[in-house]
Amino acid sequence: MLDTTCPKCNVPLFRLKSGEVICPKCGQRFLLVGSDEEELEARSNITLQGLEAALSKKVGELGFMLEAAENIEDVASIGSTLETLLRVLEASRRLRYSGGEKSDETADRGGEEG
Repeated sequence: MLDTTCPKCNVPLFRLKSGEVICPKCGQRFLLVGSDEEELEARSNITLQGLEAALSKKVGELGFMLEAAENIEDVASIGSTLETLLRVLEASRRLRYSGGEKSDETADRGGEEG
């Protein structure tokens, strides 16, 4: 049990053996940070993870479109878009991992997800 409480339930938060910090009442997950800089880094990582998830989804959708493409112009257009998405995905991963990704959890100084 931690000395920090859930802002939603006002119930003490718990740190699991896995390192996750959760509220036992509402199930909300938290990432506790000690400084504004740590908070900014954690929020940046979470934002980049969301971007990467969206990009990966679009790459998958374009893969299906590429399979169904019947003319060379469609293939070229889809290929160009895929190339752009993959470059952005690679850049995002470079940024995130160069910053020392810490967690998939919520970034907030004792705050909640979202």
